[in-house]
This record gives sequence, C-alpha cells and structure tokens, in this order.
Amino acid sequence: MIVAKFGGSSLADSDVFRQVRGIIEDDPQRRFIVVSAPGKRHSRDAKITDMLMDCHRKAQIGQSFDVEFAGVYGRFRELATQLGMPGALDEPLGELRTAIQEGTTRDYIVSRGEYLCARLMAAWMNLPFVDARDVVRFNRHGRLMLEDTLRLLREHLLKHERAVLPGFYGADSEGAIHTFTRGGSDISGALAAAAVDAELYENWTDVTGFRAVDPRIIPDASFISTLTYRELRELSYMGASVMHEEAIFPVRHAGIPTSIRNTGNPQHPGTLILPSPRQIGRLPAVTGIAGKRGFSTIILEKNQMNDEIGFGRKVLSVLEENHLNFEHLPTGIDALCVMVNSQALLKVRQKVLDEIEQAVHPDHISVQEGIALVACVGAGLFRMHGTIARLFSAVSESGIPIRTMFQAPSELSIIIGVNEGDLEKAIISIYDAFIR
Repeated sequence: MIVAKFGGSSLADSDVFRQVRGIIEDDPQRRFIVVSAPGKRHSRDAKITDMLMDCHRKAQIGQSFDVEFAGVYGRFRELATQLGMPGALDEPLGELRTAIQEGTTRDYIVSRGEYLCARLMAAWMNLPFVDARDVVRFNRHGRLMLEDTLRLLREHLLKHERAVLPGFYGADSEGAIHTFTRGGSDISGALAAAAVDAELYENWTDVTGFRAVDPRIIPDASFISTLTYRELRELSYMGASVMHEEAIFPVRHAGIPTSIRNTGNPQHPGTLILPSPRQIGRLPAVTGIAGKRGFSTIILEKNQMNDEIGFGRKVLSVLEENHLNFEHLPTGIDALCVMVNSQALLKVRQKVLDEIEQAVHPDHISVQEGIALVACVGAGLFRMHGTIARLFSAVSESGIPIRTMFQAPSELSIIIGVNEGDLEKAIISIYDAFIR
C-alpha cells in the first residue's frame, strides 16, 4: 500500500493533473492520494494559497476582494472546465465567497485551496473524497493531536479501497479549521501513511530527488539514491530540504520509507529515504553537503573557568532569557564559545554581553561575526580512516581558513566554520574531494 502526496507544482494546470492521474493509475498500490493547492503555472503566476491570503487581507480591512477572488474563481473554473467538469466547483466556490464576506477565519480561507483541489481530483477520478477536517485533529489552540489524528485517519481511510484527501489543514473538536505551516501538506501525507501503515510514502514534487549539494552551487551535483532520516535531518538543519521538516517524524517513527519523486519525470527513481542505512557494499563517506550563512560566535575567556561550577549554565541562561537559541557550544579549558544566529543576536547584542559580564565576570569577551557553517553528512563518515584529514586538506588546499570545527554526537556529520565569503568555495572543494 502506497500513500502518494502531490505538491502544488504537480497540480497547477490540467496537463499536470493528467500526469498525476497517470501516475496514480500506473500502480494500484497507490491507494490514498493527498493533494496540495494548485501552485504556479509559470514564473509570473501566483499560487492559489497566496491569492486566498490576499482575499483574507482585503476582507479584514473592509476593502473589496472582488479582484482577488475572481483570480481564485477563474483558476479553479478554468481547471475544472479543461478537465471536462465545468460546474464541478461552483457550489463550494460560492460558499467560500460568502464565508469570506461574513468574516471567517484566515485558516479556513487559506485551507480552501487544498479542499477545492481535492474535491476536483476526487470527482474527476471518481474516487471518494475524505475531508481533512474530519480526520486531522487539532486542539483549539492549533496544536496537532497526534494519536487522535492517526486513529481518525485509519478509521476513515481504510473504509475505502482508494480515496483523495486534502493536505495542509484539519479541525478541532468544534469543527474550527486549523492549518499547518506553509508546505504542511507534506505533514498530512506522512500522517496518512503512518495511520494506514503504508509500505511507502511517496512525495511527488517538481524536483528529481535529493541532490548531494545545492544545484545552485554545483549545477551537475549528483542525485542521492538513498539516505536515512537521520542524515536528512542533519542536512535539513543547514537548509537543504525538498520536503517539510515536520513531515519526517510520522513516517520515521512508523519505520516507513519516503520516496521523493518528480511528477514531470516519473521514470526517474528519485531519492529513497530510509529508517536505517541500506548496506550494499561500502557506504559512501559523505552522502551530502550543505551550508548556511549568518552565524556569530560569542567568545568568553576566563582563567580556571573549568573549575567554576555552573559557568556554562549561567551563560546559557542569559541567552534563554533573551530568547536566543545557541547553535553550537565548543569549549576549552579557559574559554567558552557560543555560536548563535547573527540576525537574532543583533537585536539584543549589547544587552546579552552586559548580562553575561554580570553573570560570570569573564576576563575577556568578544564577538566574531560573518561565519558560515558547512556540514558534511554521511552514515559512513566515521567508518573510514582519514576522513577528517581529507576534509581539512580539501579546504586548506583551496586557501580557505577554518574558523571552527565540531563533530556531531550522532557521528553523522562534521561541521566546519568558514568565512561567509568562502562558503560556496568550501562546498565545492569538499564535493570534489569526496563525491565527484
């Protein structure tokens, strides 16, 4: 049994609708289909969800939303007509317009893209429609109720041989609509897969799997055929992701593999994300490389700091009180470095430095800015001798100074800090040394 989720780019017009239908009908194991709202048809186009947000914004300030709603209505009407069902969505579109006029919630309005798309897909393919408001349960504060959701999804979906489910939203026990964050249809699909104990969760999008490096840096970067959920998390932390981060957890905990596929190139196997490494021969040392700019390091120096109990706790308490997350915490005998997001630090920098001074009385305190982090991720990273030496050699031979380095406790990644201007050059050097 397969649960297949199709993103907005896979549902933007009637041509890709037909491609999606072909994919679904190609494998009878694809039983439960989760859909996003239609995305952009071309670069100058607008996503349906963005158009619905514009409708809500105009209605909230008492302005006419006729132009914005006409865009939504026109897109769905055109789509339905091209699929041979011209009046299929007239009634729910009329209900939506009335709801906006009467001041319904933002979550209700922005969820209608998925709702209408799923209604159309189900009617066009003659499949049952299961409304997410009946099966994805939130509490009244908008927090997902996981166990209730899995139970409801299981009960409602398994009544059918096949069915279509809208992603992105659910409802509380009173019927009020709540949404996930943008891209949350990935979460809906993962929840459905976990609920029905699927053999595979397919995430169909407009990219052909996961690349070893951002293709904007290395255009011919190789595709990753398989990686683990743990490796994906490490890479996602650095911003390398093709699916919503929270979508990992339901399928990972259920032990269900996820396949990232391209709707426009369904013959390509894409990337398979597994609960644990699939050992076929020797694992590669590096599965993927990702980097991110925008870090600063607060450096504290104090003689015999290591003998002072609670020193680190006091420093981190200052960060906590100022709502700052720390990214990494490299230490020495008489020095402590706290790496934080530069943009977040900028707002409270002097206050944080003053409070750290009062809390621990360091001999010296300074801030280094302009740091980028590069993560080399791989389940086979520490199974080969000389990996760190190869990494350092590749970077140093390119004339790049390494400002910091640390190994993840999971032994899945080595992270180095370089000057922000050297980020792309460092990534290319490491890719050439380990993957190319």
